[in-house]
Formats: sequence, C-alpha cells, structure tokens
Amino acid sequence: MAHFQVSAQRSVRHIILLATFLGLAVIALIWTAVEADIRQERAFAQRIATQTAQNYARLFQEHIRGAITETDNTIKFIRQDYLRDPARFDLGAWVKNQYSFKDLALQFTIIGPDGRMESTTTAGATPRVDLSDREHFRVHVDSTSDTLFISKPVLGRASGRWSIQLTRRITDENGTFRGVLVASLDPYYLSRFYEQIDLGKGGGITVVGRDGAVRAMAGLSRETLGAPFGDMTGLRRALSRDQWTENGEGAETDRVTAYRAVSDWPLIVVVRVDDIDARTRRLELKAQTRLLATGLSVGVLAVILLGIAYWRRFGEALAQLTRSRAAAKAATRELDLTLNNMAQGILMVDAQGQVAVVNQNALTLLGLPETFTRAGFQLTQLLAHEKRVGEEIVVDIHGGVEADPDLLSVREHRRRDGVVLEICTRHLPGGGFVQTYTDVTERRRSEQALRDARDTAEKASQVRTAFLATMSHEIRTPLNGIIGMSSILDATELSAEQRGYLKTITGCGEALLDIVNDVLDYSKLDSGAVTLERSAVDVRGLATSVKEMLGPRATEKGLSVDLVVADDVPDHIEADGTRIRQVLINLVGNAVKFTLTGGVVVSVATRLMASGRPALRFSVVDSGIGISQDTRDRLFKEFSQVDASITRRFGGTGLGLAICKRIVEAMGGEIGVESDLGKGSIFWFDVPAREVAEAAPAVERATRSQLPSRLKVLIVEDNPVNQQVATLLLTAMGHDVTVAEHGGIALDLCARTPFDVIVMDMQMPVMDGTQTTRALRAGNGPNRDTAIIGLTANAFASDRQACLDAGMDEFLAKPVTREKLERAFGDLARPTPAAAATASTSGGIDHSARRALFDEIGPEASRELIALFVAESRRQLADIRLAGAAGDVAALGGLLHQLKGSAGNLGHAGIAALAARPAAELVKPEGLDAFIARVEAHLAAEERDLAHAA
Repeated sequence: MAHFQVSAQRSVRHIILLATFLGLAVIALIWTAVEADIRQERAFAQRIATQTAQNYARLFQEHIRGAITETDNTIKFIRQDYLRDPARFDLGAWVKNQYSFKDLALQFTIIGPDGRMESTTTAGATPRVDLSDREHFRVHVDSTSDTLFISKPVLGRASGRWSIQLTRRITDENGTFRGVLVASLDPYYLSRFYEQIDLGKGGGITVVGRDGAVRAMAGLSRETLGAPFGDMTGLRRALSRDQWTENGEGAETDRVTAYRAVSDWPLIVVVRVDDIDARTRRLELKAQTRLLATGLSVGVLAVILLGIAYWRRFGEALAQLTRSRAAAKAATRELDLTLNNMAQGILMVDAQGQVAVVNQNALTLLGLPETFTRAGFQLTQLLAHEKRVGEEIVVDIHGGVEADPDLLSVREHRRRDGVVLEICTRHLPGGGFVQTYTDVTERRRSEQALRDARDTAEKASQVRTAFLATMSHEIRTPLNGIIGMSSILDATELSAEQRGYLKTITGCGEALLDIVNDVLDYSKLDSGAVTLERSAVDVRGLATSVKEMLGPRATEKGLSVDLVVADDVPDHIEADGTRIRQVLINLVGNAVKFTLTGGVVVSVATRLMASGRPALRFSVVDSGIGISQDTRDRLFKEFSQVDASITRRFGGTGLGLAICKRIVEAMGGEIGVESDLGKGSIFWFDVPAREVAEAAPAVERATRSQLPSRLKVLIVEDNPVNQQVATLLLTAMGHDVTVAEHGGIALDLCARTPFDVIVMDMQMPVMDGTQTTRALRAGNGPNRDTAIIGLTANAFASDRQACLDAGMDEFLAKPVTREKLERAFGDLARPTPAAAATASTSGGIDHSARRALFDEIGPEASRELIALFVAESRRQLADIRLAGAAGDVAALGGLLHQLKGSAGNLGHAGIAALAARPAAELVKPEGLDAFIARVEAHLAAEERDLAHAA
C-alpha cells in the first residue's frame, strides 16, 4: 500500500511536471504569436502610411506646379496683350472676358516703372498705391532676367487681404523696364482644399517656400501664414534629393512625413500622415491582445497550480463562494432600501411577463392589495386586478409607441381619487419593460394656480382699462363744466383782474385735460390696444398743420415757429400720419413750453436707417432752457422729468415723451435728443418712409338739407352743470335750446316736436344715448333723420364707434367748447357719415370703422371675430333662403335686420347695404338668388383676407 502510494505520488509528480512543461510551452507559443502579430500589424500600418504620404505629396506637388504654371501662363498672356497697346489696355475687361482661373487668384495688378499701381482688378482699390518698397517689385528692378518670382505671404494694400504674389518683369521690345505684372494668389484657397483631405487626426498638408516660410497649409491661420516651418532638416534633404520621407520613432512609427520639391518652382510640399485615433485604437488593441495573452497564460498557470494544490483551491473557492453570497445578499438589501426610499414608483417586467422588480411606492400608487408581494407575481395578475377595479395604469404597456428601447413613452393618468400619475415606459432590449410612476398632483395644481393667476392678471388689466374709461368720464364731466363755463364767462364783460383769474382757471382746466389725455394714451399703448395704420401721408401738409396749430401759442410768448423741408423729401409716404402728427405736436409743444426767447425750427429730411431702409428724420430745434448731460437718460421714462423744479414751473405728467418713444418704436423708428444746459435742445425721431403716389381724392358725399342759421337744438344730458354749459354755449351761438334729462324724456319730446340738431350724451340713467339714438332711427317720428351729435366724457375709439354704430352723425369728447360745437354744426352740412363710409370703403369694407374696432380688441380677437361673422352670416343666409322660398316676408325682415346689424358692427358696409333692401324683393326667386350670390361673394373675400393674414 505504501509502495502504491509512493508510485501514485511519483505518477502524480510526473504528470504534474509534464503538465507544467506543456503549460509553459503553450504560454510561450501564445506570446510568440501575439508579438509577431503586433509587429506585423505595425509594419503594415507604417507601409500604408508611407505609401499614402508619398502619393499625396506627389499629387499635391503636381497640383501646385500645374496651378502656378497656369497662373504664370496667364501672366504672360496679360503681359503680351498689355505690351501691344499699354495706353488702351483694360486689365479688368481682359480678366473678365478671358481669365478663367478665378478661384486661385485674388487679383491682377500692373505696377508701373515708378512702383505705383497703374491698374488692378480689385474693386474700390485706391489708385496709384505706392508699391515700390515691395519685394516682388524690387526683385525685378534689380534684375533684368525674365523669371517668375514667388513672394512670401503679404498683406495687399489694394485688396486688404493676405496673398502670395507671382510676378514677372514687363520689358518692352526695346528692353526698357515698363513695370511688373502681379498675380495675387489666395493662400486660403489651397488651405481650404487641403482641409478636405483626411490624413488622420494628426496629419496635414503644408506648402513651404525654399526660404522656410509657410505659404499654405490645412487649418491655415494668420499666425501660421508666413511663419517658419518647424523641421528644416527635412526641407534641406528634400531640396537636395527632390523628395524625402521620414518616419516617426517609438510608438509613433506609423507617423510618416513626405517632403517633395515642386519642380520648376521654389516650393516644397510636406504631407504628414498621422492618424492619432487609429494609433490609439491600435495601442488599445495591442494592450487588449497582450492582456488576453496574459489572461491565457494565467489560466494555464492556474490549471497547473490547480493540479498541484487542488484541495487548497477548492477550500478557497468554497470560502469565496460563501463571501460572494453574503455580498450579494447585502447588495440585495441595499437595492431594496434604495427602491423603497425612491419618491417614484418603479415596476420592471421581464420578457416572460413576470414582475422582476417593484418597490413599495409602486404598490401604493398602483393601489395593489396585500396579496401582491414586492416581486415574483405575473403581469397578467396585475392587469386582471386593474380590470376588476376599473383603473388603466399599467394596461397600456406600449405607451402608444412601438417596442423600441431607445424611445421613452410619457403619459398621464388620473386615478379615481383625483391623484395624477406621470407614467414613463421604456422597453427592455431583450423583452419586457420598465415603468416609473410619479405623483404629479401637486405640480398640476401649481400649474393650474399659475394659469388662474395669469387669468386674474388679464382680468385685472381689463378692469384697469374699464377703470380708466370710468375715470375719464368722471374727470371730464366736471372739466366740461369748468372749461365750458370759462369760455362762456370769457364772452362777458370782465375787469382786467377778473379776466386774469379766468385765464388761470382755463389754463388749469386745459392742463388737467392734457394730463387725462396723456394717461389714457399711455394706458392704450401699454396694453397694446393701439395698432398702426398704413396710408398715404402728405409730409409737407402734415408738418404745416402742426406749425399752424401751435403757431398761435408760440406767438403769445413772442416766439417764432419756422418750418424747413428738404428738397429731396417725397411728397407722400406710406405711414401712420395720425401717430406722426401726435409725436410732432408733442415735441413742438414741449419746445414752445420750455423756450422763453427766440424760436422753434421744425425740419424734415431724408436719411437711411441702420437696416438700409429709407426714412424721414423730423427734428425740432429750440432755443430753450436745454437739458444737462446727467439728466437726459430720464427724459423718455414714464412719469419722469429732468427735475422737480421743471415740474413746478412748467407742469406736465412726465408721460409725453414716454408716449412718443413707444409710438416711434412701434413704427419701427428711433427717437433721441441732443442738448446742453442753457443752450437749447434738438429733439429728433426717425420713421421708416416708403415713397408712394398721392392718395386718391375722397368721393364727394351727398349733403343734408340746408340747416337754418338759427337752429332748434335738443340737449339730452343728465348732469345739471353740463346742461347749463351746453345751453349757455348754444344760446350764445344764437340757437333755441330744449333740455331733456334722459333718453325717455327725449323720445317723448321728439315724438311731438321736430328739431334741427340733437346733442346726445352717451351715459344717462333710464335710457342712455345709444339706446335713444337707435330708438329714434327705428321709429317713424319727425326726428327719425335729424342730425345727432354724440357727447361723452369717454375718450376711447370704441366709444366713438359705438356712437356711429348707433346711428349718430358726429362725435364730441368732453369738455365741450364753443369752437367744438361750431365745428360739429359746420360738419353737418358736409357729407353724411353714411356717404363717408362709402368713400373710405374698398371691397365693401369701411376700413376706418373696422380699424377703430380692431384697435380696441387686438389682432387675434379681430381674426376670430371675422371668422365668427362669416360662419354666422352663412347660417343666416340659409335661413333667408328658406324664408324666401316660403314667401315669409315677416321672417325675411327680421333676418335681414340681424344681418345688417352684425355687418354694420363689423364695418362691412357692402353687406349692410345689401341687407337694407325691402324684404318683399327677396320673395321673388331671381331676387333671392342674386342677393345670396352677392353676399356670398363678400363672405368669400373675407375668408381670403383671413387666410392671407394667417
């Protein structure tokens, strides 16, 4: 037994020795094969790099030689044609007609014998530039040989760009030096061409002169252009042997640099092939191969050692397995803790439909009962549970997309208890999916709160607008009494002292009115309710009207107002004349206000804006108090003036210039000021101005019956002060006045007594002005067609439009003065509003009325209103067709009245006119068809305009 054991031990030793020897042999074979493969691969890479570098060097040597040869031939051709007739030779025409090598040459230049440039192909070059100090000129002055000279890169004095000069001497048939012909080549042209060649991350192409200066290279910059080339040894060897190739050393043996001299020309092409990324990959592959060999060697050694000490290895393996299981168990506990402390719920289902991972939050958010464990149950069980309880959280496992692992599907689900879940689904590459669940209920509540806050803010803005309208009415009503009574009192006999008091009262009232107007203008601009009009504007007429309007105020202060319009200012421009006039009046009014002696000059001139658009500059120059440098930045800010003393001395809200700035910027222009304290100011503003033809003259309208000189006037006004003011003013004008406190009384009076004019307040108890006007126009009494003048303290365009829509003829804003009343009565003898609407109508649209409405509601609401009008009108047309076919005249009358009202409110005079015909005419089939066809044509035009605007 002992011998057997010894024999067995020997056999084991022999086997172990044999196994050890074989193992070592295998290791040696592995390493021999690995190193041989690495050497072979490196040699192959070096050989490929060498061939690539040499091929590219030869290719680009030929390319450069050919380019320079072609340029030199062109120089010779130019020189030959030039010498035939130097005085008549046109270099630019020659190049344009015959020269085709345009990408390489920046310019051609002829330098005279005195070194000054005679002609060049560079546009805008300074004539007779002195180039006598240039090397490419001096070399031909000092030498009589006819050789091509190639310069270093120089900055061209004519072109302003870096170039390489190729020059030849110009000598006439007598041998006299006539100058130098220069072709300027763009080094960046070659560089851009070289950048397209991929020679590896560390590779590149460089063109170097024999003097060692860089002419062109891939990635050329101002720093490298003309700089010395680094490796002069390679250049010298290339010059001595025409070509030279050198390899890198060490790990960079596959980096190859090929030098090749350009035959016939003093240039050298240097091509470097060095793919750093490929080398990095080869080094990584070599390291991986050696690592693999090391692993195989270690494996073989491990097998040998396992045979020697298998019992120890087995024990160690068992111990390691025990430790691994403990570590895996600890990792599982950590994963469970992490998953259960996540704010999100997570569910992972494998390809077999089994739930592999689910945390506690997922169980809670999915509403799963305790019968479901954290993992291990089937997806079908979960889906069946959802079906029973009526929830669909997990059921849409695809999320509405294909099973693409690169796509993340996100959707929301609102549970029955109101909780909102954000569900993200991503499919796993091997099958199955992962879903996360996030409770976004609070986030959605916050978002809704933000939306509610936004709506509240918008409502607050609407309330502000309504508040301003109300305040306008409430402030203007007493102002009407103050200014009206002041004007009446001014017509009485007063002492000088009393007249001074009256002037102060009138001035204070007008100042307060200016403040109210400024606040309302600023509010409308701030809310974006004002839109610009585009029409033909008479520039000189506009400027003259401003001068005439403010001239009397200046004359009272002993100031002059002059107007200067440049000769090149067009007669008419396309712009918003009303807004330009508003800005100009404000600036001229300020100039008159702040000027004590001297005068004001208004000038208009043409200019170009920074964008190149033609514009007009309006300037207002005064000799007033001026503005200091440190206070100018406050001029165009809201509620700001240069200092408190100005406020006390001159008054104002500080809004005028802020309003001007907003108006000018809305028109796409600029506004500014130039001023020094005590030396006057120049306020200017530029507005884009495209010259247009003169606008067509307005069509003459039919006039009313001639009004008598002494009118019977009915005043419908609820405020006693306003009643008294209007009565006194009209009586002083020589008219008979009757007063009604509200619309109900006015209707009773109008039913019995005819009047020549009715002055109608808008806001009254019992029945307001618009209701009263509609009732008068709809009735058959003696005042159905009487002229009605609307009167209101509100100052918005919508109020004016409301008066006109109701059927009023004119509109006056309080406070009312004698001048306003006389102007309004005078207008009543001119064309009526209905005729005026026709005059300003194109395509059946009353553009002035529509703009007044759309200014208030904005462009988006305007488009929605038009779309609603078109849809509602088509519904009414269908009802009109049915009523007409049935012969129901009463129904037709009601439908026509509705159509006329909606068209009139929207400014569509064409449809309103069609709907004004008698209903009996539409009972006939031919009349009904013609009516519907014409209305439909108007609606189709509205739809086309709406689509174009969108």
